[in-house]
Amino acid sequence: MKNMDVVPPLPHGAAGTERSMRDVMDHLVELLDETYQDFTGVQRVVGENMAAAPLSDADVQVLQRLDSATQTVEAVSTVLKNLVASYGQTETQPLDVGVLSEGVKLCHVIQVLRHGVQAETDSHSGEVDLF
Repeated sequence: MKNMDVVPPLPHGAAGTERSMRDVMDHLVELLDETYQDFTGVQRVVGENMAAAPLSDADVQVLQRLDSATQTVEAVSTVLKNLVASYGQTETQPLDVGVLSEGVKLCHVIQVLRHGVQAETDSHSGEVDLF
């Protein structure tokens, strides 16, 4: 299990540490990929144990949110990987949302890329395949 404690303040003189944009993006992708693996591990364990105990409707809704979060992390990671891959372009050149969203499986993430965080989230009802 990872230690998720609060990070202590930086030691004196450490605040001036700099990283390139590419390094920062690479690190973010690594974090997202790690989080995605953690989420899929949790989903696997929950899926294996679902047969042993029936789930309430509230529990199913929580699991649906976990599945959505897992897919969102994967999609955002994909966008960042695409951004890093196309970073060779000049920094002043506008980024092509189509290129950045290549391989992204969630429409919502592409909508956010196009329209910002105010992009409307679809509400889905009915049966959902969790895993």
